Amino acid sequence: MKADLHVHSVYSRDAISKPQSILAAAADRGIGIIAITDHDTAEGWNPVLQAAKRYPVQIVLGQEIKVFKGGEVVGELLGLFLKTPVASGAVHGVMAEIRRQNGLVSIAHPFCERRGEFRAFDDVGDWNEIAIEALNGRCYKYRDNEMAQALAGTLNAPITAGSDAHTPFEIGNAFLEFDGKTVDDLKRAILHRQVLTGGRSSSALFSLISGFGRLGVAV
Repeated sequence: MKADLHVHSVYSRDAISKPQSILAAAADRGIGIIAITDHDTAEGWNPVLQAAKRYPVQIVLGQEIKVFKGGEVVGELLGLFLKTPVASGAVHGVMAEIRRQNGLVSIAHPFCERRGEFRAFDDVGDWNEIAIEALNGRCYKYRDNEMAQALAGTLNAPITAGSDAHTPFEIGNAFLEFDGKTVDDLKRAILHRQVLTGGRSSSALFSLISGFGRLGVAV
């Protein structure tokens, strides 16, 4: 099964994807699981769950969360398999809250200059259950994803992958592939290092298109 674990909806404000468009695109492209990971909000969870009732696509509840250290932004974390929203805050606090919910922490696009590199690796601690986003569809330089994959290999860290779609047209461009049928199977496969990345980077043109989300455009 394929899983796209980094998808934004209109509730991210800088994205244009309506919930139904997200689910339709995922189903059309053979993506069996998506994670809804809007920026610092869970506002899209219920609309996406409602839309998913009409499609053969399972939902992982998540967020892309801005984290700080010493008052400065040091990157973004994906909180996956969440039960309740997680507020932006200090690196340690955000990680602790995600793990308290039995969720999975994944460091989003850790070496992507354009999106903002992660600058708090020393604060991670135990890599057994902290994942690295090894393939991000909006990292347009090959080295960005290559370095993330190399770091995950060096640390033997779990990995995630996702399109980072802000438009319906990007969904499924980057994904994880695993043997299983459910969200629980996916989480288990990630933690057991039994997943493969697949796909490619999206066109940078979609970054321009998704910017219309700030003007209220939605498709």
